[in-house]
Amino acid sequence: MTAVVLAVAAVAAWVSYWHAVAVIEKYGAEDELSAHLVPATVDGMIYASSMVLLWCARYRLPVPALARWALALGVAATLAANILHGIERGPLAAALAAWPAIALVISYELIMWVVRSGRELADRVRDPGQPERARAEPTAPSFASDPAPQPEPVVHATPQSGQDAPADAVPEDGDRRAQVAALLAQDPNMTGAALARALGVHETTGRKYRREALNGHSRA
Repeated sequence: MTAVVLAVAAVAAWVSYWHAVAVIEKYGAEDELSAHLVPATVDGMIYASSMVLLWCARYRLPVPALARWALALGVAATLAANILHGIERGPLAAALAAWPAIALVISYELIMWVVRSGRELADRVRDPGQPERARAEPTAPSFASDPAPQPEPVVHATPQSGQDAPADAVPEDGDRRAQVAALLAQDPNMTGAALARALGVHETTGRKYRREALNGHSRA
């Protein structure tokens, strides 16, 4: 595909170049060297502006307005030169003379498309997840909807057997009831197993404490 497009572009560029040389020699060239160099500046401007467009597409940059204007001006200039080459022989000759310029511009833009798509395919091969990540928009975390952190329940250590309880210690049963009430106040849906883990007791004891606390709350 690339070889065919390049071949068409080369033939169109050759014919369009000599049409422009003939027009410049006839209408305003100061010397033969200028007649051969001026068409090169027209085609060179098309090339330079297309390279800028390719660069911007490759790195996802905004295209400068100057590049678009330069491309449009270069296309208009080469098209006008080819039309002037055949206009003296009538509208049909002018249209036929303009065709190489049109074919050159279309072929050149097709080459740019092949280059751009080839690089995009190479990026996908190197990083298969890139298109999905490019389409995914990052979302900022919503701190307003997050629940406020709950303070951890304070569980007082119960004196072990053989140790003296501190003077201000709460009796064991009352201390347990206060702990269970505090835990259930923070999480009314806490299960007996979770309550047992929080208190450091057996699961059966945790269920018993929860049942007693719920029964006492219902009676109150």
